[in-house]
Amino acid sequence: MESSDVAIENAHPGDLSAVLELLAGATLPRAGVAQHFDTFLVARSGERLVGAIGLERYGDSGLLRSAVVSPDRRGEGIGRALAAELLKRSAGGGVKRVFLLTETAAPFFGHLGFVPIAREAVDARVRSSVEFTEACPVSAACLWRPIP
Repeated sequence: MESSDVAIENAHPGDLSAVLELLAGATLPRAGVAQHFDTFLVARSGERLVGAIGLERYGDSGLLRSAVVSPDRRGEGIGRALAAELLKRSAGGGVKRVFLLTETAAPFFGHLGFVPIAREAVDARVRSSVEFTEACPVSAACLWRPIP
């Protein structure tokens, strides 16, 4: 990561409002974030939260969600660092595959090894998530990658 002033760490309950604010500013879904906040990672620059990402766990499948970086810090590698750390921790926790929905970030996630998948082919437990059933439109790209 280019930004040496950024630390990636587990989110703390007190970070929830800052993460929700970042998501709102990026017009990303906030539904279900509070219920799964214990799985979130944040990027912190000093006291300021500059990014976040979460993983909802469904058996050995995961749903990557709420990947966001503060607009003034985009392009510094923070999003890539957050995703890499989340995938590393997922692998260590027994996750075998990770899915996601996105309206705007398919190329970004493509660089991280995610490829398109039909919604119907996604693990049924993941398809039952708020992200799939309510928060993201049917037009959102559906991607996945195995976790080695």
